[in-house]
Amino acid sequence: MVRFELSVQTGRSRQSPPHRRSHSQSKSRSHSRTRRHRHSDSEDDRIPPVERAAPPAREDDPASVSLPPFPTDNGLEKQSLPSGPQSSYQSLSTSDNDQDRLPNTLLAANKPPGPSPKQEGTEPYTDFLPLQQKFILSVITIAGFFGPLAGGIYLPALPVLEKEFNASATAINVTVSVFMMTFAFGPLFWSTFADWKGRRPLYLISLAIYILANVLLAAVPANYGALVFLRVVQAFGSAAVVSMGAGTVADITEPKKRAFAMSIFLVGPQCGPVLGPVLGGALAEADWRWIFGFLAISGGILWLVILFFLPETLRARVGGGRIYIERPMFFWPPSISSPLAPSWERGPPPPTPTLKLYWNLFIYPPIGIVTLNTAMLYSTYFAIAVQLPTELSQRYRWSPSGIGAGFLAVGIAMIIGSLLGGKASDWRRARAAKQLPEGTKIDPEFRLVDQIWGVLICVLGTILYGWLVDGSKHPAAVLFATFLTGFGMNWVFVTTTAFLTECVAQQAAGAFALGNMLRNPGAAIASVITPTLVAKMGSGWCFTGLALLDLLLVGTAVILLKIKCPGWRAERAAKMQAMKKKSAPGAQTGAPNTAPQSS
Repeated sequence: MVRFELSVQTGRSRQSPPHRRSHSQSKSRSHSRTRRHRHSDSEDDRIPPVERAAPPAREDDPASVSLPPFPTDNGLEKQSLPSGPQSSYQSLSTSDNDQDRLPNTLLAANKPPGPSPKQEGTEPYTDFLPLQQKFILSVITIAGFFGPLAGGIYLPALPVLEKEFNASATAINVTVSVFMMTFAFGPLFWSTFADWKGRRPLYLISLAIYILANVLLAAVPANYGALVFLRVVQAFGSAAVVSMGAGTVADITEPKKRAFAMSIFLVGPQCGPVLGPVLGGALAEADWRWIFGFLAISGGILWLVILFFLPETLRARVGGGRIYIERPMFFWPPSISSPLAPSWERGPPPPTPTLKLYWNLFIYPPIGIVTLNTAMLYSTYFAIAVQLPTELSQRYRWSPSGIGAGFLAVGIAMIIGSLLGGKASDWRRARAAKQLPEGTKIDPEFRLVDQIWGVLICVLGTILYGWLVDGSKHPAAVLFATFLTGFGMNWVFVTTTAFLTECVAQQAAGAFALGNMLRNPGAAIASVITPTLVAKMGSGWCFTGLALLDLLLVGTAVILLKIKCPGWRAERAAKMQAMKKKSAPGAQTGAPNTAPQSS
């Protein structure tokens, strides 16, 4: 060790003169042992810090004393060394492979903030593996199924509840109306926090409220006031997953594939009204309380899956999800909230949620117009849905179980319409992207053209349904007409949802909630006025009028958005840029703004 210190301090070469060969060889053997010792230390240093802590420095060890932290300026040390053949110290401090020899703790501590070059433009949209993306999409699709299921599963038990609660049909229908109204406006509350506090905590909190309401509905004594109140609580808890699910899809899916992913997610909310009556009819024959017991048990299972397996996806908290790459899929111990990703990996935080912000979002013309579109189409579908059981039972003498099975036709149509509509929209977008110069962005309203085909199919199915029922034609033809209506409606819905998530990407959950805000109130109005209109006008003319109204409003809105949306978007971008400049450093004091401008 003494001879090595001398070689370091004097910078002596490893090659000795021939006449001192024996003494040089003994020094070389000692020096080789020292080099092997340092090499083994560097190998160990590459072990992650969690497995082996870096050894403490010793004052009598020149390698540990002389080694500077990385990265630093070694100019002073280099100047103190003599010129000439490279010394052992220089081989340690100036080698190109210094980073390989340094402990991970030193490299991590001196890592500069900000994204690495890989993160600038070559990194994928999300770091979740394809299998993880499919799992997340499956879980939120099932979660989105529970809210509409709670609304549809309740309908077959209405006559039973009239006797159980000793209430009139109108009074029991109030419990349906309050559920639909709460389910319509509840997402506005939840989406305020879904875009700001994270998705995972709100999934767990909202589903816990939903489960508690179902447990109480299944256990408390029959009381009309309690029934109305708990139906409101049930709808409030189940309304969160609809808006948050759309935000989760936007978190993990790049825009060019988002329509198809959104179509898969919409399968859950759209199957609820279809499968609900079938399940409700079977459970009501046993005991009406089993309806809410089934919802509580199935909701509890879903809550446990989310608690132990579903990761956080909000990009403002976890970025692309890189923090989950090394973590197991099973979270133990479970935690409601998620850890934060490093600041240079996180996406931009959404604007601070306020009522004024959401009002401004609602009055933004593209979102407001699309809201009316979805409300009108859904009202037409619901008019058919509330009238179909009456027609099948009175005209065709179908049993309750047969009536429930009749809803399967429109349910299958909704699933196919969502999947094909989303796939077709993504295909058209990808095809258009190939024809544009590289780096050119496709406008969000490009997807609205796909709505035309869906509107035409929906209008055709609605007209056919009205006249086929009016003429008491074969029930298979009637169900085929409902198939066309559901197929066309969901073709429009999936392209509309993809448009909303691209229109205001940082507030995808809020935009989706606003897009659905008028759907359930519109359906509530349609369920009230449709029986009266059919009685006075007949099914043929009633549904023909609704179909023409769809064609006029939705078709005109699509054309208007296609023409005016670029100007509206440019105007909104100019306003946001002006607000950004106003809040930039130096704007208030008049000092020049030296902050770098984002490209």
